[in-house]
Amino acid sequence: MSSDDGANWLALPSVPTGSGWTAAVPNPRTAGFVSLRVTASDTSGTSVKQTVIRAYAVG
Repeated sequence: MSSDDGANWLALPSVPTGSGWTAAVPNPRTAGFVSLRVTASDTSGTSVKQTVIRAYAVG
């Protein structure tokens, strides 16, 4: 997650849930936007990376 439009990123732990994965994203203390980035791969080496700048607003 990033709270500065992707200039800096904070890695968050993820946990398996049912058929997927979940990560708790903490909201920043000040008004602004949260950007999200996910990277995933499987055992065969297939991977995906997706970034959403300003995924949602806070405040």
